[in-house]
Amino acid sequence: MISSLVERYLMPRTFRISLTYAIFIIFGLALGPWRGAFLGLLSDTLNQVIFGISTWMIEYAIIPVIISFLSGLLINIIYLKRKNFWLINFTFLLALTIFLIYFLMKNYSVFRWNEYSTKLNKTKLIPVNIVLSISLTVMLLIWAFALTLFGIHVKNKRFKVKWTTQLIFGIFITLFVILIICRWLWGPFAYINYHNRFRNGTWKYKDYYLIFMIPIIFKSLIEVPIYTVIIYSFFPVINILRKKIYFYRTQANL
Repeated sequence: MISSLVERYLMPRTFRISLTYAIFIIFGLALGPWRGAFLGLLSDTLNQVIFGISTWMIEYAIIPVIISFLSGLLINIIYLKRKNFWLINFTFLLALTIFLIYFLMKNYSVFRWNEYSTKLNKTKLIPVNIVLSISLTVMLLIWAFALTLFGIHVKNKRFKVKWTTQLIFGIFITLFVILIICRWLWGPFAYINYHNRFRNGTWKYKDYYLIFMIPIIFKSLIEVPIYTVIIYSFFPVINILRKKIYFYRTQANL
């Protein structure tokens, strides 16, 4: 609820960062996939009750559940053997980069941006060439960040440093997977359904899916580093919670 208020009143609408996503991810990391998913559902339901449920949709209601569940599940990649960890994550990052470049370049000349701006009654849509340029620049910075972490991991012999680099990169990749599923793929679908259901719209997926997907991709590339910093900062607390939960579960089974 606090994160919702911060988003609503303190952040600009155009580049509003969804702090609730970070909260749901922390639920999954601290409590595990199933308990985290349940708490995500409970928190979102309580938030809807307090701020109003006039436009409640199952398409949006399941997002906190999916985020918490995936974060609790995917974070286990940080416990993989070092060789497998870096190989799997760099393979994913390479596949993501190839897809992103191919997708944006393929659709660069397809979008009739002015036409969509008129249809959506918006005059401040970010031009697709700017989205493309900034997205590619951010991906280059992400690669530089990833390779820097890998270089530190390889050259440093101290366990604490190796664990820290692996943890940061593991959080980073986990966030990417979650945002791809919940934002890139699901977000446009959910918003089109919202518009058609509550605003008597007639939008078709084939016409509007990509027009909402590209700005979401652009925004997500900016959000991932911010989420990574937030979650890494909370990870000591998350570890304490995980250990306490494990201790009490062990005691209960005695």
